[in-house]
Amino acid sequence: MASDEREAPADVDQVHATWLGRVPYVQAWRLQEAVAARVRDGAGPERVLLLEHDPVYTIGRSGSTENLLAAPGELRSVGAAAYRVDRGGDITYHGPGQVVGYPIIQLGFGPDLVGYVRAIEDALRMALAGYGVAAHTVEKRTGVWVRLPDGRPAKIAAIGVRVSRGVSTHGFALNVATDLEAFARMIPCGFVHEVASLERLGVRAPLHEVAVHCAAALAERLGRELVWDGTVPPARDDEIGEHSLAREARDLAAAALPV
Repeated sequence: MASDEREAPADVDQVHATWLGRVPYVQAWRLQEAVAARVRDGAGPERVLLLEHDPVYTIGRSGSTENLLAAPGELRSVGAAAYRVDRGGDITYHGPGQVVGYPIIQLGFGPDLVGYVRAIEDALRMALAGYGVAAHTVEKRTGVWVRLPDGRPAKIAAIGVRVSRGVSTHGFALNVATDLEAFARMIPCGFVHEVASLERLGVRAPLHEVAVHCAAALAERLGRELVWDGTVPPARDDEIGEHSLAREARDLAAAALPV
């Protein structure tokens, strides 16, 4: 597709979903920025981007490098990157075996952000129920939780979003067959807790299949008609804000962490 070709607008009651496979974190972040610009301009449909990342730690606006327990050298040794990002929340991990979803939705100005996060939580719980997993939320703790076989609570999905000029970016990460040892290199979401995955609960499911269920549940919860797209037009440089963190992203694992 030519670099100057724009997407045709879609009905506001639709959300387009695309499975992108394995995508580097910064590339996906810039794509979110581009899609959000199209949604604001009426030049493209609302979307939910579904994918997985190479190992990466992201630190949200309320986060601190103090919650990243691994030194830059250790991160590099396991092939992991680390970035400061513009979503809400503290630190989280993305990696292979995890379904990451970035809903880019027109929420309008003065949106009910808590309600939007609750909608994502509800959608993930619906998707997990399809695998026989009973999930729940915890008061004052964003995300989705389950009970381990021994009864202990554990977080299976993290959520962190941003709304800028009425449009959402970032989203959720659901552990399917994730290497849970990666979470030991941080204090996830800024507080100590157990982490779960479908695999840890004895459920084996293809990543793409889980992503499909998440998209369907999210569309239902948001009151949108789900439309599947094979591809998303790539981000253009002019669609990334001049001062966007996505443009200026610097891998903290590539140098000494700042004080």
